[in-house]
Amino acid sequence: MAVKADEAGFDCFLVTDHFMLSNANGNVDAWTLLPYLAAKTQRIRLGTCVTPVPFRPPALLAKMVATADVLSNGRIILGAGAGWHKPEFDGFSRWLETKERVAYTREAIELLIRLWTEETPVNYRGVFVSCAGAVVQPKPVQKPHPEIWFGSHSPYTLKLTGMYGRGWIPVGPRWIFEAGTPPDSYAQMKKVILQELKKRNLATQDFAFSMLIGHTDIKTLRLDVERYIEAGMNYFILGQPTEANESFLREIERVAEDIGESL
Repeated sequence: MAVKADEAGFDCFLVTDHFMLSNANGNVDAWTLLPYLAAKTQRIRLGTCVTPVPFRPPALLAKMVATADVLSNGRIILGAGAGWHKPEFDGFSRWLETKERVAYTREAIELLIRLWTEETPVNYRGVFVSCAGAVVQPKPVQKPHPEIWFGSHSPYTLKLTGMYGRGWIPVGPRWIFEAGTPPDSYAQMKKVILQELKKRNLATQDFAFSMLIGHTDIKTLRLDVERYIEAGMNYFILGQPTEANESFLREIERVAEDIGESL
């Protein structure tokens, strides 16, 4: 899928980041997979949709992302979220309630950025995150650091998206839920992000207001894309929830031709 998307002209290829789900335990580790995909592709950007930030120690995550960015020659996107699947945290990490996971995520993002950008050893002490004398070398190829795209829906996480992010990945039709975030809600959520982008003096065209839309017939897909463009989307993500077969590989080319070229 990644090679076909690269050849067809897609801008990025994102993978889910899970170890264990109720219906699928056979996932390979995303941050081990991405450098492998980098070696198999030429120009397409690679990232996660999305990484549960509280799932891994943040300094370790900073090192993993930086390594992937170096090995891909600057093509990595960190999709970031607060996590949601408690059994997975219970098995491999440590579960925190929603408010605490969000607070952890903010502290971790602050630490990630410092580790990617500061040359001297980093000390950080927050409520949930801390480190002493951490150094990440080599630094990421991307400057000032790899882009962070947030999978966010609540008012506070939308604010974090505008404060630290360069992209937004909400869930759309046929991905997890059949309907996903409707266009009118999308437009209202976007306003929260825009308020923070204004404080950063970051132009809206420099920010990916995306929507993850699950694969379906081309006519329905086009209608969905048009509805979300009207609501403020500027970056369409095609979702494929299962393993690709030859039919879907052909569909990647068709979507690139029939929809991608018209955006």
